[in-house]
Amino acid sequence: MESAPPPHSPLPPSNTASPETPGVILWYKVYLIVMCLMFICVAGLGAALMTGLFPVTAEDLDGMPPQFMGIIYTGIGVAILIPYVVALFLPRRQWTWIYHLVMICIGMTGCTIIASIPLLIFWIKPEVKDYYKRRF
Repeated sequence: MESAPPPHSPLPPSNTASPETPGVILWYKVYLIVMCLMFICVAGLGAALMTGLFPVTAEDLDGMPPQFMGIIYTGIGVAILIPYVVALFLPRRQWTWIYHLVMICIGMTGCTIIASIPLLIFWIKPEVKDYYKRRF
């Protein structure tokens, strides 16, 4: 007697491998590291202004005291640095795809737009969404 073929299961096999890492992920990590370094420099510049390491006067800064400008630079540098550092360590989840998308879009507000536009073009491709298990 011939045996009947097993019934077809609508679910995929459980031993399927996770999707291959898209190439844009490596470039995105490089982008994150460059952004972190840039904002570390901004915070460092602020610290140098606060401590008086730069020979600037209030006239050089349009009337603002160098210590006040140092506080502003340090605050902005650290405030923007934190989300970029967090992005380096986020797990691969559906919601992190959006978080990373926001990090790319923030880079479009300044001189890093040159890197952000190509990253954005590749980030919204289906293989990246599949990598992050994003279904829509």
